[in-house]
Amino acid sequence: MSAGRSTAAELLALAQDALREAGEAEAEICVTSKKRGFARFAQGELGQHMELEEPGAFVRAAHGARVAGASTTRLDRASLVEAIREAAAAARFVPETEGFAGFANEGAPLEPAPRWEAKTAAADATERVSRLAPAMAAVRAAGLVSAGALETSTQALAVATTRGCARAHEGTVASFKIWALETPGAGGAAGYGGHMHRDVSALAIAEETERAIRVAKLSRAPTSLDAGTYDIVLEPAAISELLEWLATIAFGAPEVENGTSPFAKRLGEQITGADISLTEDPNDPSALGFAAPFDREGTARRKVPLIESGVARGILYDRIHAARAGRESTGSSLVPDGSVGASIGPSALHMAGGDAPSVEALLAGMDRGLYICRLHYVNGLLEPHRAVMTGLTRDGCFLVEKGKITRAVGNLRFTDSLLEGLARSDGRTRARTPVPTWWSDAGACVVPAVRMRAFRFNGRSQEKAQLE
Repeated sequence: MSAGRSTAAELLALAQDALREAGEAEAEICVTSKKRGFARFAQGELGQHMELEEPGAFVRAAHGARVAGASTTRLDRASLVEAIREAAAAARFVPETEGFAGFANEGAPLEPAPRWEAKTAAADATERVSRLAPAMAAVRAAGLVSAGALETSTQALAVATTRGCARAHEGTVASFKIWALETPGAGGAAGYGGHMHRDVSALAIAEETERAIRVAKLSRAPTSLDAGTYDIVLEPAAISELLEWLATIAFGAPEVENGTSPFAKRLGEQITGADISLTEDPNDPSALGFAAPFDREGTARRKVPLIESGVARGILYDRIHAARAGRESTGSSLVPDGSVGASIGPSALHMAGGDAPSVEALLAGMDRGLYICRLHYVNGLLEPHRAVMTGLTRDGCFLVEKGKITRAVGNLRFTDSLLEGLARSDGRTRARTPVPTWWSDAGACVVPAVRMRAFRFNGRSQEKAQLE
């Protein structure tokens, strides 16, 4: 454990002390302490080194079924006690929460999740720079401009309640992303590479850098394509972007409860292709696992089949929504991130792989289509009940003819239903890749590359920018 960092055991002891001193009969506290180290580079030069500490405490108190919350970034006992009492005072004046029957009790002991790597916890600015230097040099040698970042982080998480729940967990994550750019400014060709792992020494920095260079070179002099339907192969980073949106609109109990989810009143029905399976798998012990074994309420996270062979199977619950539905919590209450309130969602969304040995094998099965490396500006709120989404390609879009990449294509806008697109999917790679997510306190989408047929593009591709 690195010096100066609060351990999960220390956070748990602090939370329990604060609950005792506050003296409330029904209260819960979730405490997090994240330490993040960055090395960022742009225009081919290292430009920013940062060490950030991100403490947070999220408390709730209840009087009967009236529940209120408060938060603080000051992790000392007095500040936590003040937050608990603030929540308790507010709870007397808020409406009752249907389904609330108290915070979590002691619960069964949990098996420790293998989420900690000492090498990542010990990484410092010097090590981050030494790992980045060869990547930046490789991009420079290819006549391109590099940009990106290497981050190493540790997170301690603790949950305690007045009913005896006491959970503590620690994990590490290392992530690397790099762009190889035709020009320092916008408008030129770009290639992207990225990887995440619990162990910083296991990051595939050289391989992902070579990939970014290769994609950038292939992306030069793009041509324009008309709107229409195209068969597509989506790289893991691209399909993950769409699945993040599906997670937001589909799997959580609140969306099912209010009727906007594609799962609403459709559990047990075929909603997408018979070869498609999606699972919340937070306890994966392999290198693909990043999630904590419990949620912000202290409930053990469970493996939940969400879509099984194309059939809607499961919904993610916190304690309150589970009680309303007559179910058990799946341990899916997410730690608030400061920009949104507490929410329900996956921490480890896994898509089942297929039989294709490589992306090239997926491309070989297309007579004419598109190979898409990444997406951005995706909006999944157009028709949530159908999972209709729109967005743009980026960092590599290529025309494929008779199974081979023939030329780069300017970025295109798509608008289509993801579930309907997956119903037209007929290929996925065996290999799966973890892709960092923005919707979870610590987790990833674990996905293969995916081929879909007749995906709809509703805008002519962008013309090549005129570079000075």
